[in-house]
Amino acid sequence: MMKPDLDDLPEELSDGAVLLRRALIGIGGGIVLIFLVGVIAGYASVVFEHGAPRLVDALIIGAMVLTGAALAYGMWRLWPRGVDGPIGPRVRSARKIFTTAVIASVVVGLVIGIAGGSESLFSNEPVSPGVAVLAIAVWIIIGPVFTWLWYQKIDEHEADAYRDGALVAVHAYIFITPAWWIANRAGWLPAPDTILVLLGVSLLWIIVWFRQRYL
Repeated sequence: MMKPDLDDLPEELSDGAVLLRRALIGIGGGIVLIFLVGVIAGYASVVFEHGAPRLVDALIIGAMVLTGAALAYGMWRLWPRGVDGPIGPRVRSARKIFTTAVIASVVVGLVIGIAGGSESLFSNEPVSPGVAVLAIAVWIIIGPVFTWLWYQKIDEHEADAYRDGALVAVHAYIFITPAWWIANRAGWLPAPDTILVLLGVSLLWIIVWFRQRYL
């Protein structure tokens, strides 16, 4: 019996392998990109606090930006595309809106990080009026607009996963927030941290959405 030619074997990965690779690339690469964006914003803020940037500073920032761009390109090139099947125009449009929103968020985050200097939106320290106006505009105007545009384009399966994640996240908020508040009044826990609750609820939303969407 002749051995099968390796060239004749299907090159497509199994659904499980595709999902695993997507999770590794998305989570791992995303964490590195977020860290890199934070480093760029922090370095740039320190540079601008000490006056005009020098040539070496510009080269360092440029190198970090190029590194981030190369990483993002590598993630895009390595992203498995084996289980999606044909993509309709509405889904393609939704993905473009989502990608645009992510890029805009990164840019705004960099601007806020550079303009805010040592201030952090994820702390309880005071922020300057300019940073506050920009952040508020993103959260109550730009964010909702992008979300509405994206939601109008997604398919039924995506919408169901999105709603399931929202349902679980809202109930988690309803249950956790008052429990934390009471525990604080009893002296068992520190005062509720609004941004920590927001991040936790958002993470839960993403986990449920990912499970319903891909698993």
